[in-house]
Formats: sequence, structure tokens, C-alpha cells
Amino acid sequence: MTHPSGVAVVWDDRFVDYDFGEGHPFRERYRALGVELLESLRLLGPKAPVGPRIARVEPATTEELETFHTPRYLSRVKDQGAQDEPGFLDRGDTPAFPGCFEATARIVGGTLAAVRRVLGGESDHAVSFSGGLHHAAPGHASGFCIFNDIGIAIHEVLKEGGRVAYVDIDAHHGDGVMYRFYNDGRVLDIDFHQDGRTLFPGTGTVQETGADDGQGLKVNVPLPPGAGDEALVPLFDQVVPPMIRDFHPDLLLLQGGADAHAGDPLAHLQYTLAGYRHVVSSLHALSHELTGGRFVILGGGGYHPANVSRVLAQHAMILADHPLPEPGEELPPAWRTRFAEVAGRPAPRTWGELTPRVQSPWNATRQENLLAAISQAIGRRF
Repeated sequence: MTHPSGVAVVWDDRFVDYDFGEGHPFRERYRALGVELLESLRLLGPKAPVGPRIARVEPATTEELETFHTPRYLSRVKDQGAQDEPGFLDRGDTPAFPGCFEATARIVGGTLAAVRRVLGGESDHAVSFSGGLHHAAPGHASGFCIFNDIGIAIHEVLKEGGRVAYVDIDAHHGDGVMYRFYNDGRVLDIDFHQDGRTLFPGTGTVQETGADDGQGLKVNVPLPPGAGDEALVPLFDQVVPPMIRDFHPDLLLLQGGADAHAGDPLAHLQYTLAGYRHVVSSLHALSHELTGGRFVILGGGGYHPANVSRVLAQHAMILADHPLPEPGEELPPAWRTRFAEVAGRPAPRTWGELTPRVQSPWNATRQENLLAAISQAIGRRF
């Protein structure tokens, strides 16, 4: 085993080929801005505080894709992507596009590269900004997700005899991952999300706790619209560390979607960089306590480019133990110019610049009631 080297950041510029076209809210280009922010800060590189960057990624093979998806669905994606005017791969949110099979398979390849690098001991930690497509089901696309890179990566760990603790803080419930491993006792899945009664995909109730060997190992923490760090942080501290410690995983996996950040146009939670920092820092510490450091972060959702880029850059900086900027610290001017070119809007001036927030509905009574409901559902006290 080689000596671990830095935090591997998996980013192939071809990831931006995963492109549903102008006007679609999902843009891999926003994730590219997170990589470029690290580069502007001179943090990314073989001898830099964060790094190395894994810049060449091959698409996942058909055999790897079939560990999660049906052959029939894979054929459909390939056929649709070869047409001049592709149709939709779901009910209307996820269009096919020319070359979509290879583009999506490359994102899966990126997530696999991150997991394999950590499992192989080349790096303690890895970040794959393009990954986190948690809605895709075995036989169909869903919610902008064509292939489920997370499920395929989890299978990679399981086939080696490992156990995975998966935490998902994307605003949307990670239904594709949870239901694929619903009966599997080798996968702990803890999912914080906006209440499904108010947001796609409409799933993730407290009562969904797993079945058979997976009973009690699937935990849903649905939050009301408007909830922010004041809900996320105490609930995370009370639920996540004790469950992960009891589970004894071999790898920690986080889908750290930025669509739960305040100001996202498709969701209504209000986390800030401070809330994301708390989650990542806590899991980082747990990885060194429990898994020998094996910890992988995937980019996930996020539709506000200023939020996506800053959240993802911060993820990598935390894993590298690099000092984090103060909220009032200005972002690099060259990066701000690049941001405006890519996003078509002015860049944020500082790290902590926020869109206006609404008053949170969260209070101590809501917290007590939700914890009691989770405790009753999974059969343990917090």
C-alpha cells in the first residue's frame, strides 16, 4: 500500500458534457467553478494543500453499470443518445441528449475512481464534484439523474466485503440509493432532506426504516421548508455519530448537495457554509476515528452557481485540513470574472455572501417531536 497523498479531487473537464441544454437547471459547469476556485487559490495540485487532481477519467464499463441498472435500460439510454432528437428518459425532467450514455458513464467512472483511490490507500479522502446522481433507479432516469453513480460505487465496496455508511444532505431525498439497498444490512443510509410532502421526489418519511437485514439502518430526517443550520446541526449531532459508531463502516460516503443552501431556486432549505462545514468536519473526524480515513464526498445537487462552487471548494479544503476563509474574505478577482462568464450573472464578492433568508419555522418543539418519531421508527433512543 502506498502512502496516502493529499485529498484526491476527481475532475475531468469532459464531465461538462453531461449537459441537458440551455434552460435546464442542472449544470455541471457550476461544479467546474468549484474546481476553478480551488485552482485560483493555488490549493489544487500534486504538492498543493488540496490535490492531486485526477483529470482523466474513463467511462464506467457496461459490466460496472449493470451492477445497478438493467440491461434494457442501458440499451434505451444508448439508443436515445444516438438519435438526432432524443426524448425524455423519465416523465419530463431528464431529457436524453446526444452522447448521454458516455457522458453519464464518465461521471460514474469519476465516482468509482474516487472510491477506488481511497480503498486502494492512495489517498485518505477523495472528492468527486460531478457525482451524486442519487435519484436514478435501476430501470429509469429520475430527477436529472441518468445513471446512479452512488449505487454503483456502494456496490464496489460491498463486493470487496466492506460496509458503507452513506449520509445524504441534498435537499431532495436520495430515493434511488435508499430503495436499492433498503434490505441490505451492509449499508447504513442517513438522509436529511426537505419534507417530501413539499418537494420532489415526495419520499423519505420517518417511517421508511429499511427491511430484512436493513431494518433500522435507513434513517430519514425530513425538514420543513425554511429550516437551516439551526435544524441541521443539532439533529446531525444527535443522530449521525452514534449510528455510524455502532455500525462500524469501512468507508464513509457523503452526498453533500448544495441545493440545501439558502437561496437555491429549486428547494427551500437554508443551510449556510457553516452548516456544511459542521457536517463535513464531523464526518472527517469520524473517518479518522473509524475507517482509517476512508471518506469520499460527492457533489450532488445545487442550482445556484455561487452556492455550488463555494460549498464544493469548502468540502475539499476541510478534508485537506486547510484553514477556511472568513465569511468576509473576498473571492479571487480572476475567478469572479470567470464565474460571470460561465454563470451569466455577477459573482459573489465574498465567501459568506448570502441571498436573503426567510424566517425559519424550526424550534425546540419541532426538534423534540422529530427526534422522538425517528427513535420510535428505528427502535433506538437519541
